[in-house]
Amino acid sequence: MKTFAYQQTSWNALEPMVREYYFELGNKNDAFHNNLIFGNTAYRITADGTLCGFFSLGTSWDNGIMLCAFYLVPSARVYCVEIFRQIVKELHVQAAIPASNDDLFLSLAFERMHKVGTNFEMQAYHFTYGEPDRPAEFPSECILPVPEEEYAEMDKLTEGQWGGCYGDPHYHFYKLSADGETLGYGGIGRLKYNEQTADIGIYTLPSQRMRCVGRSLVIHLSRIALNQGLTPVTGCWYGNKECIPTLKSAGYKPENRLFYIRFKK
Repeated sequence: MKTFAYQQTSWNALEPMVREYYFELGNKNDAFHNNLIFGNTAYRITADGTLCGFFSLGTSWDNGIMLCAFYLVPSARVYCVEIFRQIVKELHVQAAIPASNDDLFLSLAFERMHKVGTNFEMQAYHFTYGEPDRPAEFPSECILPVPEEEYAEMDKLTEGQWGGCYGDPHYHFYKLSADGETLGYGGIGRLKYNEQTADIGIYTLPSQRMRCVGRSLVIHLSRIALNQGLTPVTGCWYGNKECIPTLKSAGYKPENRLFYIRFKK
């Protein structure tokens, strides 16, 4: 049996392995999932002193410690149950948030949940791109870049949806305008360590909802991303009954899920 250890590190030190991880996931995960992982603390896993995996720790929705990612290279997966158990026990992990296309992490988290008799919640959808079955209701001429001097107003009107992303060169923002009036906003974001994927986000102003503003934004922003050689993805909270049908009507498929799994009662 090998000796396994873990140690806090930087994400930059794990970059080649992180890219392998995203390739294994199919490069389908959205900005929310990306930020959950890389906005939290990175740890390296070693086997007899050799790097063999990583994990990410953050704060759970129950104010405990949450495992946000867990990855092992294929050669180390024969020991995955023992390594996972060691990390959860020694670091007092209270929850995990795996995606459905992350087979290893998801299986280990549900196995732990079953053993301790806890529960899970559906957290979010990951949507993958598909062609819409009809054109956007608003033409592409209605989509305009948001000037930097309007970022503060956009942030206020969209309830801080893109907080922290303004000024980031990996994000570009657009507005949908008709008859001189802004109806909604959208963003295209390049994801850290997954730059071939573009995360599409939208916000329709409350007074303009039920007019297919969001659907038009999704369709046009997706086309912009595709024309740049990027694969568009997006996400949505599981209980968002307004956004889910909008994304589906724009051709997106709810292919993956994000689960919040508790290890403590």
